[in-house]
Amino acid sequence: MSWNPASVKDATQEARPRTIGPQYIETQRPKVIIVGAGIAGLSLGVLLQMAGTEFRILERVTEFEHAESAIFLNAMTQKFFKQIGALEEIMSHAKLTNSIIVANENRKIEYTLEFNEQVKLFGSNGYIIPRRVLHNILVSRIERQNIVMGKRVLTYIPGNRYVTVKCSTGDLITCDILVGADGVFSAVRQNLYNELDVKGLLPPKDSQDIVLSTVRLVGQTIPLDPEEFPAVKDEYCQFVRIIGDDKPYSDSNKVFANTTFDYSQALSMAREIMDFPIITGGPGEPTMKDFLKYTTTSLKKIVLEEKLFKTWYHGRVVLLGNGNMNPSGGSGATNSIHDAISLANYIVSLPHWCEQKDIDHRFKAYQDERMPWIKEAFESNKLFKGMVEKSLKATMIRLYAKTMTAAVARSAMMKMNSNRPQAAFLEYVPDTGTVPSEYQPSYHFTLEILKARAVEDAEAAARAQEMNDNAANEMSHISPSSPVMTSKSPLTPALAAIAEASAIATARSAANAAAAAASLPKNALETFQNTPSKAKKPVATVV
Repeated sequence: MSWNPASVKDATQEARPRTIGPQYIETQRPKVIIVGAGIAGLSLGVLLQMAGTEFRILERVTEFEHAESAIFLNAMTQKFFKQIGALEEIMSHAKLTNSIIVANENRKIEYTLEFNEQVKLFGSNGYIIPRRVLHNILVSRIERQNIVMGKRVLTYIPGNRYVTVKCSTGDLITCDILVGADGVFSAVRQNLYNELDVKGLLPPKDSQDIVLSTVRLVGQTIPLDPEEFPAVKDEYCQFVRIIGDDKPYSDSNKVFANTTFDYSQALSMAREIMDFPIITGGPGEPTMKDFLKYTTTSLKKIVLEEKLFKTWYHGRVVLLGNGNMNPSGGSGATNSIHDAISLANYIVSLPHWCEQKDIDHRFKAYQDERMPWIKEAFESNKLFKGMVEKSLKATMIRLYAKTMTAAVARSAMMKMNSNRPQAAFLEYVPDTGTVPSEYQPSYHFTLEILKARAVEDAEAAARAQEMNDNAANEMSHISPSSPVMTSKSPLTPALAAIAEASAIATARSAANAAAAAASLPKNALETFQNTPSKAKKPVATVV
């Protein structure tokens, strides 16, 4: 399919407010395209769906591919999962964890970082859940037509009032807002940065190469025998870090230039680390070989990168996941979800017919809100990564962790778990721990706008009711045989307005029904392009 930007229809022209009668205005919420169906993209999709915002998620693969790894989550995401109605399902698949064990190559525990007060302080324990399970739970909460598989985004064309996405399949999709949630090597990010670089607006740091810092072997075993692996019987999940002396891949300063999901290369790496010691809670000297023999072909070798991006948006394009962190700190997924919550709040707060200045304001506020937390998590993850390195700095970090007082550990935990954001347009979730949540700008900003909209809606409803009452009073004073009721007699202004609005509404209903019937054989993208958004009124509750 040939690409001609001039041929792209400005679909947003159809979204302009249209006056119908003296009191009625029809409006449309902005349409959003999300590129990437990872944790970040799906979290944003779930929130936009619950807000009644029209969106589509474009995913390049035809079937989801999962790295069979585990995700650590804690109280910082509890409110989000409760708001979307997924908390109970997630906890049914999760296992609680309240400590990090650090041991040496002889399997001797050097120290343990305890997090026993999580429920008291924050209302929730930390827990570990398989990535596949979390991903599937999010997917299950999005209507099927809103996730379009096999759509690899190549580029986008910016416009004054829209942005058009071009896919490898030849599809051209026009939307009001484009969200890049497709990872560090995102096609959206690359095109955005190229656009800014040509304009001389890209910071030098963002144009630098990405550092590949860590290689990981991830996989999932079949269910293990509790007699052979007694630790699986424990109430809490083990989170063990073993510091190797001279084993392959135990030096985190090593950089690996290739990243692959190829099983043969993962198997090759597995052979190199088979003798690495592990702790199972049982006797003997177990090694990674004891895990690997129960691991299926889900085994994958993954190279992970670290970079904190400074540029998050431009025009009608915005990015999710701007801090690619080392996984040692276990906060990557949490921060992706937090990004989605903040961005969803600001998108919902946009006017029905939004100008570029409105979008610029929201995107800047989104970056201003999230950047400090991303920086803090980025540095914290680097610290956790440094704990397993073989350097003087790493030795000092381990010594500090081993000897720090309970008060210091508690203070660090409070700082780590204080940010517990939630969506302003969903039912409010109060704090259940003794430590209050940090102030969340996007929540309060959006809540005030929703409250103002509710007042406007109430006033409009009152005016409409007054008009209907006046019309009914006029009708009650007219006899059926009166000449005023004949088709040739003029109507009063109020009755004329009602008649006009009624006729237009009837015509629109018929047109919508015809369009819905005609669109049945169309695919999800055609439906997205050709049907107007119908915004549900978000429910704002204040406690």
